Amino acid sequence: MHHTLRRRLVVVFISTVLALCIVIPAVSARPGDVISMEEVVSFTPGEIDAEIDALFSGYEAPRARYGATVYVVEYESTYPDGAPATITAQLMVPTATVDGNTDGDTERAGNDRHQLYLFAPGSTGLLDQCRPSREHVLGINWGLYRAHTLAFAGQGYVGFLPDYMGMGDSERFQPFFHADAGAMMVLDGVRATRRALRSLGELPVAQVFLAGFSQGGHAAFAAADYRSRYAPDVTIEGIIGYGPTTDMYALISEFVVVAPLVAYAFRERYGANRFDPAVMLQDRWLDSLDHDVTRQCIGGIQRYYPWTPDGLFRPAFAAALRDRRVAERYPEIAAVLDEHTVGLSGHGVPALIVQGTDDIVVFPDSQTEFVLDLRAAGSDVRYYIYQDERHDVRQAAFYDVLDWMKEHA
Repeated sequence: MHHTLRRRLVVVFISTVLALCIVIPAVSARPGDVISMEEVVSFTPGEIDAEIDALFSGYEAPRARYGATVYVVEYESTYPDGAPATITAQLMVPTATVDGNTDGDTERAGNDRHQLYLFAPGSTGLLDQCRPSREHVLGINWGLYRAHTLAFAGQGYVGFLPDYMGMGDSERFQPFFHADAGAMMVLDGVRATRRALRSLGELPVAQVFLAGFSQGGHAAFAAADYRSRYAPDVTIEGIIGYGPTTDMYALISEFVVVAPLVAYAFRERYGANRFDPAVMLQDRWLDSLDHDVTRQCIGGIQRYYPWTPDGLFRPAFAAALRDRRVAERYPEIAAVLDEHTVGLSGHGVPALIVQGTDDIVVFPDSQTEFVLDLRAAGSDVRYYIYQDERHDVRQAAFYDVLDWMKEHA
């Protein structure tokens, strides 16, 4: 088994642009239908190695065994209010070479079982300009999410990297941390992958792994909760959570800077009578809330808002969070937060949770509590904690994730 350069602390219980665009007529569109698909670039294994080099700086980078062809896919889904939604994603289909890691000509990988690694990214912001698919185009580093997904495509997995719902829609902002929006984005993404591969004459996806970093972990676990009633045609082999932020109370009390985005998004969905930012936020942050959360991406958000509850919230709300008495003092807000706390429905899907000891977004104690609750709800959970790692443990955990997926294949 490979090992990263960082030591694991403990295992816990518990370029070739092809102007090919396929447009699918929107006739009686169903969730997961592919609206359009464009082949944009192909990578040899060596080019994948170069592409992921910056992501794995300081870690043992994997060498790609396959090349990959990348498509931009638009697919059908549904907003939480029932309106149709179009989501953009990057689909990465592995290609094979004769001599392994070479820069030679590629052909379609001939795996007898296609496995899907659907990766939901971390928070980038509410705006269309913050969509993850812009990151590599503009040279921004929000998390190098395409490089991450390409690293798995280079190991033979079909990769799928969606932008969040609302991104690309001039009339909408992202329904931030909405469990239903995240679940439908992910589940309809699985359906879209199947249909896209079929249109390409590829082998069908036989096994599905849902992965997510931070907010993406919230979306992946929400998909497990919603699957039986929204997409019973979708099977899930396992979930990988990289520092997943599944508990809404922990999220707004530990990753405090995103609480204004949550307050804005939930007020827009439920109205101020159910989720009122005025009882949560201090006046200095409340008065310009709408402007501030809709003018900057996650980097600006992290620099603008305070990182402590006492710096952002009104004293009474901060005390209720600290004392776990939000339900008693703010029952409507608590009801909404409970509705969007995810993962504990009893879905029974096996899970791998990876966590850094120095995470400042979701604290290790909160993650451990989630793991215990998830196991109690019936899931087989493996929990890895990495010494001296912060929130982004994707690189430190890469080989462990590969091993875990192979075990569950």
